[in-house]
Amino acid sequence: MASPAWTLPASTIRYRQAADAWPVRPAHRWSLRLVYFVPLAALAWWALPGPEPVGPNAALAARGALVVWGDTDLGWVGEVWPPLAAGLAALLGQSGLGYVLVAAAVVAFSLQGLASTMVREGFGGWATSAVIATVMLAPPTTYLVATDLQSVLGLALLVTALAGIASFVERGSTEAGFRAGLALGVAVMVDPAAWPYALTLGLVAPFFARHAGRRGPSAQLATVAVLLFPPAAAMGFWWYLSWWFSPTQFGGLLEAGATWFPGGVGPAAQAATGAVLLGIAASPLFLVAAWARAVREPWSLIAPAIAVVGLWTSLWLGVRQPGGQTYLLLVVLYVTLLAVRRPTGRRQVVIVVTAAVQLVLVWWVSLTAGTPLTSWLRGLLG
Repeated sequence: MASPAWTLPASTIRYRQAADAWPVRPAHRWSLRLVYFVPLAALAWWALPGPEPVGPNAALAARGALVVWGDTDLGWVGEVWPPLAAGLAALLGQSGLGYVLVAAAVVAFSLQGLASTMVREGFGGWATSAVIATVMLAPPTTYLVATDLQSVLGLALLVTALAGIASFVERGSTEAGFRAGLALGVAVMVDPAAWPYALTLGLVAPFFARHAGRRGPSAQLATVAVLLFPPAAAMGFWWYLSWWFSPTQFGGLLEAGATWFPGGVGPAAQAATGAVLLGIAASPLFLVAAWARAVREPWSLIAPAIAVVGLWTSLWLGVRQPGGQTYLLLVVLYVTLLAVRRPTGRRQVVIVVTAAVQLVLVWWVSLTAGTPLTSWLRGLLG
């Protein structure tokens, strides 16, 4: 039986559906975020080889250096894609610690949201702590916090969008649908790998509309608009600014295109498939829950499948570097979309044991897979 500290009042469960409903007191919520933030930031900072940003963060810092605040001709606009990430990089400069602190804060907020979801759904203290540990103690988390702020931001926004879509389908919440669209709109301005997700979600939006009870062409078209308009408007506005102000229109986008399909179309597809399969192999929580859902509610696998296919597409195109994103995405998908709600005491034990196995697997995969994460981890461990 869960302790009182891990149990929400019935009125809270019934009326408060926000992701931050637990802990109920704001001071407690901030304390929990701080508990997650401090070790993540400290470990990632310790892992940095020097004061400058490294890996994908170094490339982001280079784009941020192109931003000229106060420049009225905006000639640099076409060179910075995605623009919100470049603007953030311009503020952070060449401070590797700054990138680490922002990424750790995003992960801490996300973990508090995951803990809130699990407590609200009756996971109990041990099961909740075990699942959170699969993120806190996993090498991919520290690696991404230390080296890839854009991936951290993009994954956090994608999860927000998928959670909104799930709420739209399961409860018919129009507000959640709008929240999903806005999250995608921000994501494409932050993460160059976000647009495949937005496009795929828009293409399957009629399916979401039917399952939410909104039938007919007009309802389906409205759902497509809710999901696609924010990212399309954001990208269209940036393209217009680039065309109007920049002498090298779309330079930033074309520069990203120079790295598309690294090694060729076929080898890039093989590498992307390998990276995704490694992440899935290290995620037994996701595998068990997905199998159970496939038997009982196969339609509920649509959103997780879109997330995985979108991640594969971004790795195949070369707009995202492999670094354990699949693993983190699958943990979040397990909590938000796939896990059994109100698990019995026996199922909570199964969750704890499976989470322990998952931690062993992710460390083994991280140390033996031969990926950039492997080289980074082995160098860190000496």
